[in-house]
Amino acid sequence: MDALNQTLFLWINASDPSAASLLLGRFLANGLVYFFPLYLAVNWLRADAAGRDALVQAVLTALVALLLSWLAARFWFHPRPFVAGIGHQYLSHKPTASFPSNHLSFIWALCAGLWLHPARRRAACWLALLGLPVAWARIYMGVHWPLDMAGAALNAVLAAGLCLPLRAQTVPRLRRLLETPYRRVFAWPIARGWLRR
Repeated sequence: MDALNQTLFLWINASDPSAASLLLGRFLANGLVYFFPLYLAVNWLRADAAGRDALVQAVLTALVALLLSWLAARFWFHPRPFVAGIGHQYLSHKPTASFPSNHLSFIWALCAGLWLHPARRRAACWLALLGLPVAWARIYMGVHWPLDMAGAALNAVLAAGLCLPLRAQTVPRLRRLLETPYRRVFAWPIARGWLRR
């Protein structure tokens, strides 16, 4: 498995990239992830109760996935490619555990959480596809192995399964708790019909 991981890594990892390739790689590796919290925030402003339940479910799933990722790194430390002296590194990164990718665990866990709600399944699919260039870029820039991304996908599915029992009661309860301060803070635009109550 390690041999396959290294072969795939060396195939994807940049060896003589142009300045434009590195710029694109940096954006995809570190910048695109910020689109996902923005998606959550904007959709909260527009969504009905069912849509907000899906958003809450997505956030809970992402938090569980990050916890699982932390536990995996704590109990099975796998060095990053640049720590192992393999390939080329073009992105500054601490020598923390490589497996699984936190970026992709977060992204794909959000998607898996949304998938649990039928009204958000199409969005979950499109957002999951947006995770693919992030996965590619983190390998291309030399900070992750390909199997770190497979681990992130499994992590997301596991987190979604663990959070599934929360869908019926806990998620609507949390959504109602969040709606109270939201309605106070945004009372003025809500009253004018600019935002959903």
